[in-house]
Amino acid sequence: MKNKKIIIYFFSVSVICTIVGFMSVEITKLYFSIKGDIDYKKLGLEIDEYDIEYCTTYTEDFLTGKYKVYKLKNYYTNSMEEFKNQLEKSNLWDKNKYYEYIMKEFSEIKDDSIIPIDREDLYYYNGKNAYSIFDLKNAKLYYYINRIFNNYVDYHKDLNLDTRNYISREIYDVRGGPQNDGRDYYVYKFSEERGKDIIEELKQNQKWNENRLDNDKLEIFEYNKEVFDIKNGYYYYELVCRTRDEDKKKNVIKENATGYEIGIYDVDENILYYCWESI
Repeated sequence: MKNKKIIIYFFSVSVICTIVGFMSVEITKLYFSIKGDIDYKKLGLEIDEYDIEYCTTYTEDFLTGKYKVYKLKNYYTNSMEEFKNQLEKSNLWDKNKYYEYIMKEFSEIKDDSIIPIDREDLYYYNGKNAYSIFDLKNAKLYYYINRIFNNYVDYHKDLNLDTRNYISREIYDVRGGPQNDGRDYYVYKFSEERGKDIIEELKQNQKWNENRLDNDKLEIFEYNKEVFDIKNGYYYYELVCRTRDEDKKKNVIKENATGYEIGIYDVDENILYYCWESI
């Protein structure tokens, strides 16, 4: 009888410990999902709290955005192989790197020294609202979001082309200042299906044609020298006049021009390069 009570006692204790342990794990997960760091969960990968060894936050500002680096646990020989399989299967990640302007945003700081990102074995996130890089070699995940850039909505009516339905967008400069001067510089990547529609739109648009622009105009795209190698493209170029005089805006001549607007559409890659500049 006494042995039976002891067995029941230990069984009850085991059940209670199991329940308490389970509840502790679930409460911890709930806490992190509500209050904790969940940015890495937005990237389409199966990453849990226990996969993170530590996280270094370099910038976290409500107005401008955030930048952080996650160190992933790599204790097992196949840890990174599992993540590599996920990256290969995901349509949100690929091996096509960001433009150099964006790549320079990724680094780490150690002893007040800036350490550039190791570029040997990287995968790049192509979802919207964030830039992220998965470093398989060093088991690191870089996460960068700039709310000013990513929330900037643009629709260029002068091009007669809706640029909002894109796969990804790079922003290099955004004009501003009291007179709205400066430069707008964007690069858009469209899907193949959307690309076909854009080509048909450009064929019907008298402002666009297939005549390649002179090299001095192509030099404007300083971060995208690939524009010189485009085999099949459509081109657009117009002088602009930054003025309140609507007549001058519509009838710009070289003497009153304050800048220019350039559009290049790469038919083979479904990429639109756009620049508006006025000084």
